[in-house]
Amino acid sequence: MNVSFDNQVAFVTGAGSGLGLATARAFAEAGAAVALADRDLDAVQAEAEKQTAAGHQAIALRCDVAVESEVATPSSRP
Repeated sequence: MNVSFDNQVAFVTGAGSGLGLATARAFAEAGAAVALADRDLDAVQAEAEKQTAAGHQAIALRCDVAVESEVATPSSRP
C-alpha cells in the first residue's frame, strides 16, 4: 500500500528506538514532516539528523509521555 503524507506532520512518541523509530521513519519516507519525541534526547536528535540529511523534515523533542507536565510543555532541551 502506498500512502502519501505530503504536507502533513506526524508526532511520534517513543521515536528513539523500536516501533516508534520504525514508525517515524515510515512517516518520513511517506512525505510527512516528523516530530520525534522520546525520553532519550540523544537518540531522537541522532535520528532527526539522519532524516534531515536524507532530505526529510524532522525535529527532535525530549518528552516523557508518562509525565503529564512534560506532555503539556515538551522541550527540545534536557
